[in-house]
Amino acid sequence: MTADRPRFEISKSTLHLGEHRVAHAQGVFDVHFYRDLANEATAMAITVGDPALGEPLLARVHSACVTSESLMGRDCDCREQLEGALATMARAGRGVLFYLLQEGRGAGLTAKARDRMMVQASRNRITTFEAYASMGLPADLRRYDLVAPMSRLLGVRAPLRLLTNNPEKAAAVGEALETEKIELLGTETIQAPSSPFNSDYLSAKQASGHALDPPGGLAGASPPMEVRVFDPVALPGDERRVVTASYYLPVSLPGRPIDRVDWFRLSVVYDRDRERESVILSRGEHGEALDRIADVRVGLLDRLPFPRAAGRAALARALQEIVDRGSGAVSVDLDERDVATHSARAGDGQG
Repeated sequence: MTADRPRFEISKSTLHLGEHRVAHAQGVFDVHFYRDLANEATAMAITVGDPALGEPLLARVHSACVTSESLMGRDCDCREQLEGALATMARAGRGVLFYLLQEGRGAGLTAKARDRMMVQASRNRITTFEAYASMGLPADLRRYDLVAPMSRLLGVRAPLRLLTNNPEKAAAVGEALETEKIELLGTETIQAPSSPFNSDYLSAKQASGHALDPPGGLAGASPPMEVRVFDPVALPGDERRVVTASYYLPVSLPGRPIDRVDWFRLSVVYDRDRERESVILSRGEHGEALDRIADVRVGLLDRLPFPRAAGRAALARALQEIVDRGSGAVSVDLDERDVATHSARAGDGQG
């Protein structure tokens, strides 16, 4: 693809928009951007080596987790699975990671945040799956149909060895790939370290059938203040913005030990004018009414564990300022649409 004449491809309703090369200490990765035009969904594929060769290929189908990948939260194992899969592929010299924007096991960011709010309000007496059931949601709403046209556009024909701890996901991915006659050779697990901040979550996943080691009897960490479940309410002073959920996120800022976290109040806000969700991270006595330190945009590339992620770095600086001051808030715009800009810069070596 050249900057003046980009090459676009389409399979079914999935359009390949371009790619972006990222040099990393572990190797060179190509990030491919896709748009499912029928369902208005964005997706990425991160490849190392040539995915179109005939030899078996390591693969992961990864669902987005903005709270761990962009906001640096430590209450799950999603970021560690993403980083572990990419590291494994880099060591092997070949692999593909399909990154699907299916937040909250496909139920969306508000449902995920209300799940966390309910779990924290119960003092971890209920699990994430029980919280979903109480909202009238199934445990998992994710779909993997996009993996087939993305594989076709990448030229993937070889059998895949799937990096996952979830046997139900492996079966669903295998079914989705049947249309392309791509075989699954089996699975490999990705173990993330447990901590007091994710032990309850990992225990719930293990009990649901995920191939995970026991968290080791670690007691779950409690948030710094009591959490209560509430119905959506207008943001103070702005009736066009609705707070749909709020809970405490343990954040590990860059340069800190993995077991050192700072707790921030995370509030999901739905903007009725823009018809989009955003996040407010705050610390102090007055919640969302605190002085705003910064407005930060995190884009698609800020979700990936590569250097020079400008949005994630700006957020880390703003959160550190809040910690130093003892209070404050930062508004985070979750930009899932700015694909064309990244694609136009393909090959410029920036990430």
